[in-house]
Amino acid sequence: MEIERLSFIIEPPNAVDGFIEVDELVWNPWLRLQKGFVQKHYQRYPTGRVDIRIFWQSRADWEAAAQSPQLPAVESKFRAQFLLLHGGVYIQL
Repeated sequence: MEIERLSFIIEPPNAVDGFIEVDELVWNPWLRLQKGFVQKHYQRYPTGRVDIRIFWQSRADWEAAAQSPQLPAVESKFRAQFLLLHGGVYIQL
């Protein structure tokens, strides 16, 4: 088992729940189609930070998903939906 760790700062900080909501709507369906995806966990902080842990069956599965040509399109869709629905922006740490 491999764990992918991602951290984000959300602006405005009160849009954290919206960030997670859009993540679940956009990223999770794509992840479920990836070979070796197991589960995903979120950790919220009152400062506007969100840590995400994505569990993969193997490093090879994780790396294959990370090289998917679909990745930029999914990221663009996520960014646009978060801005549209919640007026939020984010940076990845």
